[in-house]
Amino acid sequence: MDSITAQIRAGELAPGDKLPTYAQLADHFKISVTTAQTALRILRERGLGEGHQGKGTYVSERPELG
Repeated sequence: MDSITAQIRAGELAPGDKLPTYAQLADHFKISVTTAQTALRILRERGLGEGHQGKGTYVSERPELG
């Protein structure tokens, strides 16, 4: 979650960019899929991500960077 937040703040991930899947995050960070789901949920709750049913999670068009 912190890594993705930092990438958004640095402009490495732009509004509309697709975020990695739960499985990709779990594999990359060596965490469980449940932990990856929780991380993306928190990003959505913080206004940094938007979930689209069946399509994935994307960087919000106007991410809350405060």
